Amino acid sequence: MNNTVKKKSIIQFLAIIAAVFLVNIAGSFYFSRIDFTKEKRYTLSESTKNILTGLENDVVVNVYLEGELPANFKRLKKSTLEMLDEFKAYSKGKIYYNFIDPLGSSSVERQNAMIDTLAKQGLQPTNLMMKTDKGNTQKIIIPGALVYYEGKQLPISLLQNSSRVGGGTQEEAINASIENIEYQLASTVKKLSNKNKALIGFTIGHNEPDDQHLADIGRTLAESYELRRVDLNAVKLIDLQKFKTLVIAKPTKAFSEEEKYKLDQFLVNGGNLFLLLDQLQAETDSIRSRGMSLAYPLSLNLDDMLFRYGARVNYNLVEDVYCARIPVILGEGNQAQQELLPWIFYPMLISNSNHPIVRNLEAVRCQFVNSIDTIGNKNINKTILLTTSPYSRKSNAPVVLSLASVQEEPDPAKFTAGPQTAAVLLEGSFSSVFANRTIEGADLSIPFKTQHKKSKLIIVADGDVITNDVSALDKQIFPLGFDKYTNQTYGNKVFVENSIDYLTDDSGLLTLRTKEIKIRLLDKEVIRNERLKWQLINTILPVAIIVLFAVGRSIYRKRKYAA
Repeated sequence: MNNTVKKKSIIQFLAIIAAVFLVNIAGSFYFSRIDFTKEKRYTLSESTKNILTGLENDVVVNVYLEGELPANFKRLKKSTLEMLDEFKAYSKGKIYYNFIDPLGSSSVERQNAMIDTLAKQGLQPTNLMMKTDKGNTQKIIIPGALVYYEGKQLPISLLQNSSRVGGGTQEEAINASIENIEYQLASTVKKLSNKNKALIGFTIGHNEPDDQHLADIGRTLAESYELRRVDLNAVKLIDLQKFKTLVIAKPTKAFSEEEKYKLDQFLVNGGNLFLLLDQLQAETDSIRSRGMSLAYPLSLNLDDMLFRYGARVNYNLVEDVYCARIPVILGEGNQAQQELLPWIFYPMLISNSNHPIVRNLEAVRCQFVNSIDTIGNKNINKTILLTTSPYSRKSNAPVVLSLASVQEEPDPAKFTAGPQTAAVLLEGSFSSVFANRTIEGADLSIPFKTQHKKSKLIIVADGDVITNDVSALDKQIFPLGFDKYTNQTYGNKVFVENSIDYLTDDSGLLTLRTKEIKIRLLDKEVIRNERLKWQLINTILPVAIIVLFAVGRSIYRKRKYAA
């Protein structure tokens, strides 16, 4: 009897060993992970998985979130670590990462040298106020990472909406950053590893901005795409089909019918357009030199085409109480001094949309914005991307612009027009504006189509959204969206980059920006009121359970053996 039991136990033990062995063998051929979180925060998108499985060489990520960090930034560090672990698992070990304390040296000189080095590589420091036992102290952190692949490197800013940090919404800023980690890492790895770059064209021939004023966005886009200048007069329509997206940035000269025909057929045949237009001629330089100027209509000859597609850019200027500041000289002679005053013709565009282009986007700084109306078209889906604040008004052309008005306090009672649309996305199958029309000299290198493939069109009613400032003294190129007077960076660059990605990239990677992670915070009021109760429960209840269990077991044993 004993031998039989012993033999049966050995067989069970060997069966368990064999089962574990077989499971491990199966696991080496089949890879799977289970995410139990409600919002699937640890589940990578298919586009991210495709990028990781396509890596040919190792990727190294140096994350500069180490050392003494505030509680919120420890949460950001933990989420970054968890995401990198997921990346490593799906890349089959080709992702390597290090967490580095950039201020770990005891030498102040070395710390400053490290900050300067990382700043030159694209990682800007953030100055925070931390509460300690000794009061509030300042803490410099560098919430970013450097990604290396095949001898190339790119920076990642892990902190989104950084201008909010330090205010009352730091928790929201950190949460937005955590939501965006997968997109930031995946898009950067794609930029470094992608060998087949899509072609993007920037039109010339209509007084568009020169290379200097498009330098910053050009450098950024060149990391992901191949950029070329396109002369619509010279290029053949069949050659335009090589481009995924055409960008028309701040033109001031009219388009000919032949050029419009090429743009129309490019869109109808599946190409995408990104239009950044000014309907009124208004420049700050002329206002500064004369003290005042007149904003008058431009004739770009695009109105009929845009109307057919589903939008109209109006010949007006939108004035907004929520606006950027400009430097103004106040006083005379020795009493003159420069002050920054709000300029209602420089609206700050915002968005409440959950669309991936604009979700969690900082305000976009603009100059002399027109309003956009959308027109019903059953074949076209419309998404409002950017609007002014509710405290706006419109002035129809011509508009007198005077610096003297800067000193006048805006009367909110006069700014009641509500949010005005300034950027819109149109998607669908566009109908040609040249249907039933004959164009002399039209390019027929591809057959004319009245309606064909689905495509996308983004219209922004301010050409300055895409242009960076250039120093008049030393020709220094400022980052796109950077305000040299306030040292604040607005969302212009992110908006333009996201727009180009949405128009051009078919992988769907940009949709990761809609990922939402809910903050599940404890109710501080409840904690304060019920603190003692829960302290007693957590302290006494476990001890009471153990005592009751011991007493019950003792009584059970006495009864059992007494019988």
